[in-house]
Amino acid sequence: MAARSGITRREVLTGVAGAAAAATAGSIAGCFPSVGGDWPAAQECVSVGDDAAVPVPLEGSSQVVDIQRDDSLIQTTSASGKGGWQAQPEVVQAMIDSALSTLAGGVANPWPTLLPTYTEGTRIGLKVNCLNSKLPTSPAVVRAIIRSLVTNLGMDPQKIVVWDRRLDELTNAGKYTSEDLQGARLVGTFASTTDTSGPGYSGVACAAVEGAKPKLSRILTEQTDITINCPVLKSHGVSGVTAALKNIYGIIDIPATYHANLPTALPALYNLPAIRGSIKLTIVDALQAVTMKDTQDPPDATPKRIFVATDPLALDRYALDLVNQLRATRNVAPLQGAFLGWLDRGHELGIGTKTYNLVQL
Repeated sequence: MAARSGITRREVLTGVAGAAAAATAGSIAGCFPSVGGDWPAAQECVSVGDDAAVPVPLEGSSQVVDIQRDDSLIQTTSASGKGGWQAQPEVVQAMIDSALSTLAGGVANPWPTLLPTYTEGTRIGLKVNCLNSKLPTSPAVVRAIIRSLVTNLGMDPQKIVVWDRRLDELTNAGKYTSEDLQGARLVGTFASTTDTSGPGYSGVACAAVEGAKPKLSRILTEQTDITINCPVLKSHGVSGVTAALKNIYGIIDIPATYHANLPTALPALYNLPAIRGSIKLTIVDALQAVTMKDTQDPPDATPKRIFVATDPLALDRYALDLVNQLRATRNVAPLQGAFLGWLDRGHELGIGTKTYNLVQL
């Protein structure tokens, strides 16, 4: 989102209406054309109907665990003199281990509590976010999660899939090395915008949403059994903030169709049984963040934080509050208003609670 106050909902939605319309002609547009968002055309989605139960809003608060360490990042200088930040893998490992243990009630091995349906042979996907080449899900975060799964669950790393919409973004933007992956597989739904090799999209778990029929990545529906959602904290010109719910736009084949109507479409998409039933945990990489501009812009803050929750809606409410706190330190207006209605709609659908109980480490 632009770093100015007073932006209206009309301004926000007008900017994406053209992109949504363009998705119906020619190739399917992605989240933002300015960040290489063109998607190869996908086949017609086959709807299986809405088999969801009558939604029941969840009352009370859900726990969100936030950990912050100043030594999680160190400043670096490139050969050209350009400054940057580098995550420290061992520090990030300690942050992940502590946050997950706390979320699970203080037990040394958090996974049986956080993933109670896990059994030997279960395949786990880490849905990262590499849309922004300047701020992908940190390799240090991915490495820490994989190490925890392998160490504490005894998982075969080949049953762990690190994935996003495109393989070229995972390799070029994410830069996940073999040392980061530790034997886990790196998979994109498609190879690139022009190369449709890869698992592709399936209509098996799809239902009509807001008049359109999205297809879901086969990585979610066929190649993994449980998903750990691993977004990056970013402000966003349409949803206000990107965290748990917004990261699922990288699961569907027609994300641009769902920008103009995002306040109702985003929670409806997350509520699809295949998506909601798969995602058991969200781990937000907030080591660096975009807080004042838009999802494709360079990071403008270094919160040096990771926060986790099993309730995606409570987590997103905290993500919004955190971004607004960071904006306030620079006298930038908070993200608020009608375009954040997806949070209330998510509560109506029973996706999560409206409030959170924050544990800060």
